[in-house]
Amino acid sequence: MKVAKMVVGLPLLALAFSAPLFAESVEQRVARMERVMESQSLLEMVERLDALQLEVQQLRGQVEEQQHQMAGMKNRQRELYLDTDRRMLRLEREGGASSVTPSTPLSRTPTSPVAPVAPVPTVAPKTPLTSANSPIPPAKKPSTKKVAPAVTAAPQQLAQERKAYQQAFELLRELRYEQATVAFRDFLKQYPDGRYAHIAQYWLGEAAYARRDFVQAIRDYQALLQNHPRSAKRAEAMLKIGYSYQELKKTAESKRMMEQLIEIYPDSTEAGQARNQLRRLKKSGG
Repeated sequence: MKVAKMVVGLPLLALAFSAPLFAESVEQRVARMERVMESQSLLEMVERLDALQLEVQQLRGQVEEQQHQMAGMKNRQRELYLDTDRRMLRLEREGGASSVTPSTPLSRTPTSPVAPVAPVPTVAPKTPLTSANSPIPPAKKPSTKKVAPAVTAAPQQLAQERKAYQQAFELLRELRYEQATVAFRDFLKQYPDGRYAHIAQYWLGEAAYARRDFVQAIRDYQALLQNHPRSAKRAEAMLKIGYSYQELKKTAESKRMMEQLIEIYPDSTEAGQARNQLRRLKKSGG
């Protein structure tokens, strides 16, 4: 009887002793699984961080590339302004600006649209903008009547005018369009009939065009056409008026100005660009 009890009790005793060992093994396995899962989560986080770091590096590279391109565009624009200014001043010294006629096309710098910048508040112009329902005033042709020679300005006054013009142009060259606009308008108030008045009026249009203020640009270019019939910049002003109307989605006005440009300056570089623009409008159904 005792032996039977011992035989029955031995398995129970073994099971009792093995229970803590079995329980401890499960806990260890659970802990190990938790560690594995935590390690996988950490690995996933590390992989995500690596991917984010790579994306940031790529974006940084793109930003640096765009900054480099913008710097190059600004440098080219400054060079364009300087080159145009040198050409205009040479024409002034040679008397070209006072003797240019529509039948005498000049070599001009390219007039493709400049890089877009943020618009700034505009100055209220004196010349009203042509509405969509009213005809664009045709560019004035130079009069054939003999005009008495103009009185030559005193050297001191001419030097002062030149200095004021250079100060305004320097602001434009630095792409400080708002300040340049104010400076050129002050210049025109002080020297409305000066030697550099027509160039200053042209740069006002260019500053507005660069700011993508196309309404103001049209006004300033039209002021050049109306007030300076012998300016060497008339063809460029007409081309930019056509471009500005197109930017404003006024296709009819744009085509009309391009056609006027071709009629008045048929052999000019600007007339060729106007023909290209008209072809593009025709293809697009404009």
